[in-house]
Amino acid sequence: MVRLQKQAEFYAEFTRTVLLKAGLVPGMRVLDVGCGVGDVSMEAARIVGPSGAVVGVDQSEAALVTAAERVLHAGLTQASFSRGDLASDGHGQFDAVIGRFILLHLNDPADSLRSLVKRVRSGGCVAFIEMDLTSAEACPQLDIFDKAVGWIREVYIREGVEIDMGSRLFSCFASLGMKPTLEAFQRIEGGAEAHVYEYLAETVRSLMPRMIALGVASEGDIDVGQLASRTKHAAQIGGQCFFYPRMVGAWARTP
Repeated sequence: MVRLQKQAEFYAEFTRTVLLKAGLVPGMRVLDVGCGVGDVSMEAARIVGPSGAVVGVDQSEAALVTAAERVLHAGLTQASFSRGDLASDGHGQFDAVIGRFILLHLNDPADSLRSLVKRVRSGGCVAFIEMDLTSAEACPQLDIFDKAVGWIREVYIREGVEIDMGSRLFSCFASLGMKPTLEAFQRIEGGAEAHVYEYLAETVRSLMPRMIALGVASEGDIDVGQLASRTKHAAQIGGQCFFYPRMVGAWARTP
């Protein structure tokens, strides 16, 4: 959960930029699919204001409880949350449908997007943000970083995740007859104070049970307790900077 909240902090500004460029304005009614703990819902709620409404939908009851607590603490009463899947037809029509890091988990992203577009009024907004995991790299190349990122990618690939969903957004939108506008963002860090070392280690830690179960790596291979310090030490010697996965935002109006 801490890793996901840190990730949200990294990409909050880009997320807000995409939502604003997509056309979210005060008073809109917005559906946030795969809302998780509510990061994107909260950004949308700040934009639509008290006269608008944001409905976040997710399958995780625990995530929704956290999301509800967070919006209550932030005073964003225009945001509410509901447990359900993408196919749910509850809550009526919306002025916009949004999502971040959700399409990559779906077996048929284009078909899912088609179902979601039906939830939006004519001329409404559709905006999604996804990542390209293969764009994560150290420069110059760093073996310990490459090995850890390789484990992460392999877990996702074996579990059917589209690791470069950001690059597929254009074709998904185009398959529905929509011509999206696209924008990309890539966080880059270097030096002893960079967050990348702990972020990498926490990502590996969160995926470690699946890595072992899938045979991607053994517990002895991973040594997650030393991963952050070893990567930091190696980077101080080699002078590396680190490219986080590229984020791609795509948005369009419904026909």
